[in-house]
Amino acid sequence: MKKLEFSANFKKDYIAYSAIVIFFLIIFFEISMAIVIPAHLQIEGVWAKEVARQEMVNEFDAVRNAFLRQKFKHEYAGDEAKIIADSMTPLAEYLRKHQYDIGFKEIEEIKKTISGTRTFLSGLHSKGAYSTDAHIKTENFIKNLKKELAKTNNAN
Repeated sequence: MKKLEFSANFKKDYIAYSAIVIFFLIIFFEISMAIVIPAHLQIEGVWAKEVARQEMVNEFDAVRNAFLRQKFKHEYAGDEAKIIADSMTPLAEYLRKHQYDIGFKEIEEIKKTISGTRTFLSGLHSKGAYSTDAHIKTENFIKNLKKELAKTNNAN
């Protein structure tokens, strides 16, 4: 048998060149996807953190401004709102200074705190002040004090 009967005649034509080009294109795209997809996911993670951070700062500012600007029915409610807003000032300064150093866990904790503070604000609107005036009945105390004073004066 002749060797030519068992071998294929491989012609170097445009179909063969196309197959080789397509093969290398597939390899190139697979390698590029292996590089691009993780980089894209990392960028998406950075943007997700940035969006969460910006939402946290905006919510914090909105709640703090609500405590400072809103009018309340009860005068003590306004005073309590001012105390809370004043206590939020150091946190506002911290957020401005270190907002880019805060991680997802801290962002979620601050958002929970903001939510609780917002609940407290709505309670100030609906229920009024949480503090009340303490009314002390001094009549009994004064009577007892007078009795003790009379006893000490009589003993002398």
